[in-house]
Amino acid sequence: MPTSDKETIVAAAIKRFSRYGYGKTTMAEIAADCDMSVGNLYRFYKNKEDIAVEGARVCMSEKAEAGERAAAQADAAMQALRDYCLARLRYLHCFVSETPHMYELVQLIADKHRDVLQYFEDRGSEVIRDIISTGIDGGEFRVCNAASVAADIYNATSKYNMPLCMDAPLKQLERELDSVLSLLYAGLKAGTSA
Repeated sequence: MPTSDKETIVAAAIKRFSRYGYGKTTMAEIAADCDMSVGNLYRFYKNKEDIAVEGARVCMSEKAEAGERAAAQADAAMQALRDYCLARLRYLHCFVSETPHMYELVQLIADKHRDVLQYFEDRGSEVIRDIISTGIDGGEFRVCNAASVAADIYNATSKYNMPLCMDAPLKQLERELDSVLSLLYAGLKAGTSA
């Protein structure tokens, strides 16, 4: 539930972008959806692109937080890694299925705002690094360079974290991801060598 004018604007814009697409949405329509004037809207954001970027940050943050909450509830490092990756996949799959026009936004962010994507990629790698470090410290994972392995895992599971790869049924993607994670675990578990 939005608690500020900026959050109300972003929530209305996300809804409109989802329903009609970024290109077909105007500042006037967003303002009307927020019960405010266009002039008032410009007090908070200089243009539609700024609103879209903030909306992307909100959505990516929600996905990251879903994964982080899931990982925090796990008792073992491998379970934390699985729960983290699966929670992000489920969030993204649901978002994509409910947002038919989101590809315009993905393209906008990828083309003009790579810094936003990079921030969330770095955040994801850091979470995985912390999970790997916890597994090493607990004797569940073999000793390795946690940062390097985290980057490899992030890259190996990237298909399940990309909006453009969400056209398959969720159950199929979950099975594929679980298979990838099982393979990674076989190489990570204590008692194996790289």
